[in-house]
Amino acid sequence: MPGKPLLLSAACLLFIHCKKEDIQKPQAVQDTIKQKSTIHSTPKLQDNTAIETVKSFVTWYRDHEDDLSHFNTIKGGSQDGNEPAADYAVDFNQVDKEITFLKSSYFLSEKFLSAYKQNYVEGDEYFKKNPANDGPPHGFDYDYFFKTQDDYQSDLQDIKSIQFTANQNNPQSCSVKFHLKNSGMTYQYTLSKNNRNQWQIDSIENISQ
Repeated sequence: MPGKPLLLSAACLLFIHCKKEDIQKPQAVQDTIKQKSTIHSTPKLQDNTAIETVKSFVTWYRDHEDDLSHFNTIKGGSQDGNEPAADYAVDFNQVDKEITFLKSSYFLSEKFLSAYKQNYVEGDEYFKKNPANDGPPHGFDYDYFFKTQDDYQSDLQDIKSIQFTANQNNPQSCSVKFHLKNSGMTYQYTLSKNNRNQWQIDSIENISQ
């Protein structure tokens, strides 16, 4: 019966073809799942990188705050001895040195550093219009980075306990928030990516109120 072997061969080929599809189908599904997983995980990785940038800067600032205080950017005030008090003024030579030091941290963008210097420019203009030599210099009587006169240093002793959250605005922009439980203040850092695809800080806000 010549038809029987032919029918059997066809059945075998059909079986092999079906088995091949069954083997390939799970792999295709796995590839799809893997692709979706990669797509969903990318923003999370970017957010974590932005968070790490803020955490690293806060740590850097805690460890270098004393170094920054050595830049005598505001001249004037009470003098030692019998010399009369001099009016407040900005020493831009010291400002440039301070900014160079801040820039060396690599956490702060050119936008941030430009605004930081502009704060001194506006302060110097204020001193010229409103001469003074007593009391805290107007506009420089609080910490620029934490926007307060209150104690924030105690919170920075245990940065690992601070909870940071990130909000990815777009691939090039992100904001990071964190709360300091001892001082009760909440901060928002706005970051952007530089030409090396690295997150840098553009601005710092105290959003406690």
